[in-house]
Amino acid sequence: MKNNYLIEYVSNFSYKKKIDELIKENGFENNYQSEYDLSENSLDSVLEDLDTYSFLSEKKVILLKNVELLDIDSKKTKHLFNYLENFDPNKLLIMSSVSLDSRKKITKELKNKANYLKLESNSSLVIKDALKGYTIEEGVESLLIDYINHDIDAIQVECDKLKQYKYNEKVITKEDIKNICYKRIGDSTQLIFDLVKCICSKNKRDALIIYKRLDKYYIDDISLTGLLESQLRLLEQVFLLMDQKKKKQEIASILGIHPYRIEKTQELLRDVSKKEVEILIKRLGELDFKFKSGIYDINKPLEMFILNL
Repeated sequence: MKNNYLIEYVSNFSYKKKIDELIKENGFENNYQSEYDLSENSLDSVLEDLDTYSFLSEKKVILLKNVELLDIDSKKTKHLFNYLENFDPNKLLIMSSVSLDSRKKITKELKNKANYLKLESNSSLVIKDALKGYTIEEGVESLLIDYINHDIDAIQVECDKLKQYKYNEKVITKEDIKNICYKRIGDSTQLIFDLVKCICSKNKRDALIIYKRLDKYYIDDISLTGLLESQLRLLEQVFLLMDQKKKKQEIASILGIHPYRIEKTQELLRDVSKKEVEILIKRLGELDFKFKSGIYDINKPLEMFILNL
């Protein structure tokens, strides 16, 4: 089972963080990495990658998403199981899913043949982990949860802002949250949802109006980019689960999200295709990378992102 992992997750942020941890823990830093999605890629490509050596480096990291789509009875899946039992120590295989059904045989087999990890989706525990090393005033956790409505990805965004804001003092108070955190309206931020809707439908005019309205919430482009990406990734997950004929309540249960938010997210389906969502996520990811790399020197890069829809 060493070198082979199965991850079940809700938060994309937590998923990426765990991937980085596993790569470091297993000594696969700075090595060739390939990623496959079974909703788009054939298992043939994955098996070929597992069975061949990398020309770029001795070691190789292979990420395989949406493994719940595997057919337990197919020869290709049996080939994968055989690899898991006779794995190459120079390869790190990380399989993942947001919707594992513990009752299914494929799930039981994968859990039996790989190291299974279910990432934390408890808001309070995520906050404690994210703010580790900082003194937290009593009531901070509950107030922050009230602000972000249990959105795990949004928790990470707000905790990063708080840590940067109180970097020197290392003490976080309820007043800090009121000063710099963005309070979501309802189960999901209505303004953020409206902005995503305009972006999906390429309604630049209304998108820019909403973008300007968000100024009064003191939310910067970096945080807003993270929130937009989080909402679009939720839409991507809803697309996938609906393709599997899942109903609204089932999707809400699988993703650990209130049914109302799923219902609101499904409203976006008429405005955008799955492929367009993937492109938008990629563009926002590139924008986020440029933010964190200090590449941008213009004042409102997200405004340019909207204008270039």
